[in-house]
Amino acid sequence: MTNILDEINEDLNNIESIEEAIDMAISLEQQGREFYLEKASQIKNPGVKDMYEYLADEEKKHEQYLQQFKKDKQVSPVVEEEKAPDFKVSFSSEFDDRLDEIGVLLGALRLERKSEDFYKQLAEMTGDMEQKQFFKNIASVERGHYELIDGILDNATGFRMQT
Repeated sequence: MTNILDEINEDLNNIESIEEAIDMAISLEQQGREFYLEKASQIKNPGVKDMYEYLADEEKKHEQYLQQFKKDKQVSPVVEEEKAPDFKVSFSSEFDDRLDEIGVLLGALRLERKSEDFYKQLAEMTGDMEQKQFFKNIASVERGHYELIDGILDNATGFRMQT
């Protein structure tokens, strides 16, 4: 299995400007949103479906922050980090025979980790303190998504990833 950080570093090594990095970040958010919407359309469990739709909406917000940043060449005032709804109750009784859904959650966990690491790398790339904080804020929100999914996996399986 390829290390997530290796994948990100390889991508970032080929970037020549912060604008290219923003384009890559926008693409990452769009792909994440498509992933979550696709999974939401395939799931019958309302709690699982709600969680995927929530995460898709979050990816859309991140894309909008980045589009605004690209358009205005300045940092948006706030990257909102709101508390996620508690989806754990919906998952706890539904996972007994649903290992396929756990597999999807593991994929989502990887996506959120890759996104977090990507934004941390962008924060390190820029010398502008406002941009640095902007990327750190987005990384923090991605970390919150990671922890949400990790908590659901812990609740459903009794197994917690070491993070």
